[in-house]
Amino acid sequence: MIRAVIFDRDGTLLDFSGMFLAFVDDLHVRQGLSVPSDRDHVLSLDYWHSIEKGRTIGDILVMDHLDRIPRSYMEQAQFFPGTTDVIRTLSNGGRRLAIASAWVATDQTKCLLVREQVADCFVSVLTRDDLGAEAVACTPSSLEVKLALVQRILKELEMDPREVAIVGDAPIDIQAGKALAMRTIAVRTGNFRFLGNHLEALAPDHVVASVAELRASEHLT
Repeated sequence: MIRAVIFDRDGTLLDFSGMFLAFVDDLHVRQGLSVPSDRDHVLSLDYWHSIEKGRTIGDILVMDHLDRIPRSYMEQAQFFPGTTDVIRTLSNGGRRLAIASAWVATDQTKCLLVREQVADCFVSVLTRDDLGAEAVACTPSSLEVKLALVQRILKELEMDPREVAIVGDAPIDIQAGKALAMRTIAVRTGNFRFLGNHLEALAPDHVVASVAELRASEHLT
């Protein structure tokens, strides 16, 4: 039986599209440019790949400013519909819950949980911020960061990894869970909206449309 659940944040619990649009708009305004009218394109995987390849807005290299999104725009964020209800149901049912994000902004995440009135449901909230600069320098990849955070939470929980599930929207969530012999649950929100064709190769234990579809009786027994 699964006694604890570790959630990814962005794209899993959190719909960060509003944050991202506000960030992109502000960069355009700072450069005296019109904000993009094609909102779907800005939220597309192609646009994100263009950032990874060095996209600039005016003379701003967007990649250099990405950490501002969760640090400065968390107020624009919101949970996916039904997420709060599932969090409360799992917590009330005795499951211990945690968040592990390979991105930054631990403090802002905790403020979001307070705003959503679920802060009391989580026993641990960790992001890349919690590794410290030296540790991040030694663990450069997102997968390595995710693994380090999940391992820290497992230590805090004092549980066998086989009693813990990890829920996420990206390949690194499933890869980290499998590396640690955890139950793996993929959600078709966030990254897996675009990378659903990767799911067969990743072979998570369960695939659900969103966190709102997560059921203890079906996925956590």
